[in-house]
Amino acid sequence: MKILILGCGMQGRIVAKDLKNSYPGITVIDIDENNLKKMHYPGIKRIQFDIKDRKRLVRLMSDYELIIGALPARFGFYSMECAIEAGVDMVDMSYSPADPFLLDKETKKAGIKIVPDAGYAPGLSNILVGEAYKKMKKIESLKIMVGGIPEKPIPPFNYRITWSPEDLIEEYTRPARIYKNYKVITVPALTGIEDFYIPGIGKLEAFYTDGLRTLLKTMYKIKNMEEKTIRYAGHAKIFKTLIDCGFFSEQKIKINNTEIPCKEFIFKYLKEALSRGPDYDITILLIEMEFGRKKKKYRIIDYCDRKNKITSMARMTAYTCAIIARCIKDYPGSGIIPPEYLGMDKEFCKFIKNELRKRKVKGL
Repeated sequence: MKILILGCGMQGRIVAKDLKNSYPGITVIDIDENNLKKMHYPGIKRIQFDIKDRKRLVRLMSDYELIIGALPARFGFYSMECAIEAGVDMVDMSYSPADPFLLDKETKKAGIKIVPDAGYAPGLSNILVGEAYKKMKKIESLKIMVGGIPEKPIPPFNYRITWSPEDLIEEYTRPARIYKNYKVITVPALTGIEDFYIPGIGKLEAFYTDGLRTLLKTMYKIKNMEEKTIRYAGHAKIFKTLIDCGFFSEQKIKINNTEIPCKEFIFKYLKEALSRGPDYDITILLIEMEFGRKKKKYRIIDYCDRKNKITSMARMTAYTCAIIARCIKDYPGSGIIPPEYLGMDKEFCKFIKNELRKRKVKGL
């Protein structure tokens, strides 16, 4: 199977590494030559490419049997549209703000499959929710707490970036949708803070982010649902202050007779500040589901692979995406296939969990 990977960043590289021995025809494209130079795996074709050239991108896509999206959020929906135009199946892990179901009709018409949000959370979290939903038949409440943090707090934000810096800011500024009494309610991100403690890790906090995504439509029979992001205690307050001061606004500021968006200015600083220290990280996924006296919990704590220099965030995100890519061709039908649908299918769920276990992911 010929595979085209869009994006050669932290996640795209690990997806390519995971798939390269099984699928010799892998090509990775990225506009940044420096990203491509970091791809040290033999047998993988690298192309410097501007995906904003839509016609050229669709032409390139049409030469492949599967597209994997590992781009920043702002390109997620666009790349799915291009895959539809090219008539090629796609597995996408971009954190796109748009509703992928808007493309369901076109995807079915093209006779292809697209799996959106095929990463860690959303992604693996959805798969596990789908599995539990199928087993429990009915769920009254769903709570997901998830996040990636450094092994030790790194000042000044008690954090180190292990994924797209752009998408981190997107996560903190995009309003979060939760489900209360069968209704979608919008709340500001970084609010609803709750503190908790995990032995061996330390004092943590969790706050609302927009991570329910497709679950808002596919799990509408659940009365209450929420998703929160985990960080070290105090992190949310720092970023909330930056947001309240307007640092992430699109308003332009003038510096040396040059006008630039305030967001762009602060982003350049944050990218450097959030890259300090070693990238030894931990990912935490806590899922709780209840119906009456019935309860189902998942607790997955994963650590970076120091030997192979792979962050835990890349393990959980890229491995999940790569495993879905391995099996999606066998999934029946066409259209938008959210990860929770894979979780509801016993055989697909079993395959995904077994493959993650082979990669030493525990708690499944």
